[in-house]
Amino acid sequence: MKLFLCSHFSSVGSLIKEEIENKKVAFIPTASLREGYTGYVGSARKLFNKLGATVTEIDISTEAYLTIQSVFEDADVIYFTGGNSFFLMDQLRKTGTNELLKKELAKGKLMIGESAGAIICAPTIQYIEQMDEKPEDYSQEDDAGLDLIDFYVLPHYLTAP
Repeated sequence: MKLFLCSHFSSVGSLIKEEIENKKVAFIPTASLREGYTGYVGSARKLFNKLGATVTEIDISTEAYLTIQSVFEDADVIYFTGGNSFFLMDQLRKTGTNELLKKELAKGKLMIGESAGAIICAPTIQYIEQMDEKPEDYSQEDDAGLDLIDFYVLPHYLTAP
């Protein structure tokens, strides 16, 4: 499984430029939709464009499953922005995109997770509740993550996002 997990993608994304250059990127800003500050979304877009990637932006909280599936299947890279980890995980599970993502990763695609996009890879996201408020409309009975890694990402350690 190919994962690139980070706190701030535009600061470190050039480290994997050969994985991004001229590739198709599914750009998922869903975690950022309920955040006040979203400058990191624009800076990530800018870096992908600079590296010649073809970006298809898709919000999994509003898009039809078949559209999400088509975008994921067509992409070489699947990128999740930062934002609210609970909102993102809730939307992944509600829509079934969590299982679609795992299927695409099993094919060898690269997933880039920035901040919340990295946190969701852990076995559970409960640990991040001290930093990331659970939305009032969170619909899951538990705080299960994607369980792609056996450790817990703590982005922005000693620095604000």
